[in-house]
Amino acid sequence: MENASNALIMAAGVLIGILILSLAVYLFADFGRTAADINSQNEQQELIKFNTRFSAYEGREGLTIYDVITVASYANENNLYYNDSLDEHKVIICLDSISNEIQDDIETKKINLIETDKNFINSNNLSLPTYSCKIVKYRDNGRVSTILFKKI
Repeated sequence: MENASNALIMAAGVLIGILILSLAVYLFADFGRTAADINSQNEQQELIKFNTRFSAYEGREGLTIYDVITVASYANENNLYYNDSLDEHKVIICLDSISNEIQDDIETKKINLIETDKNFINSNNLSLPTYSCKIVKYRDNGRVSTILFKKI
């Protein structure tokens, strides 16, 4: 009887050990899924934050050259940050046509753009030219790729 009692105690110990190990494996898998979900949500929030910098101007008319320069500066800042990577993060800002990129060397170009609009005002005694904005292309990962500003 004493041996049977010891055998039952040992069997109960093994079962409790298996239950504890099963619980540990379940919790490990559950915490892994939770961490993956949180990481996915963080990536989604970062994508929304990135795209908002550019999409805030989309569809708006009456934008000035200063708005165009602001968006081009955002693109230039992004492109400098991802300078070593491929074109998967590059943002292209175009003025009046897809082939007229302005985000590179923005410091020099912004002076030229402002002077051009200023000369237009002075020569015609008109108000500041306005622009409309359209996001032309998104990347496969959902990031803004190409933005087109057209003079109205």
